[in-house]
Amino acid sequence: MGARRLTLLRHGSAESPDLWAEDFERPLTKDGIAEVREMARRLQQRNWLPDLILASPAERAWSSAQILAQVFEFDERQVRCERELYLAGADIIWQVIARQPATLCHLLVCGHNPGLSALASRFGLKPRSHELPTAGLALTQWPDTPWEALSPRSALRCEYDDPENPTSS
Repeated sequence: MGARRLTLLRHGSAESPDLWAEDFERPLTKDGIAEVREMARRLQQRNWLPDLILASPAERAWSSAQILAQVFEFDERQVRCERELYLAGADIIWQVIARQPATLCHLLVCGHNPGLSALASRFGLKPRSHELPTAGLALTQWPDTPWEALSPRSALRCEYDDPENPTSS
């Protein structure tokens, strides 16, 4: 079956919380939409298309996931809303990941900071702190092992990218 891949993608730039009564409803800005499209394009260029996208139900994260799905030409079965991902911490995000079926080789989780950055900072034998900017991503890989048997520290490698990084264009 090959390696397991996990991509963590922070949602694109969203409207200011001061403008919205409910944090949950904050939409992406025009820049946020462009950021997510750029990251989708980069993932597509590298042939790093996930089998499944799991997203927080918050408007900014769900919209980001929908943009990815549109660029990847996914059908509705390849994008799923996970309530637990809304403002989830690293441990909750990892629990969602660990319960994925063994048939899934590449999972993309679209959500929020600080949880995504905290989880990305745990990857590998020598983890390092990493703050994902809006639409920033961390991609990591393990040998072919069931999701529930993996741990962040057992990741073989981790790559980071974000829309402001010109070397990835």
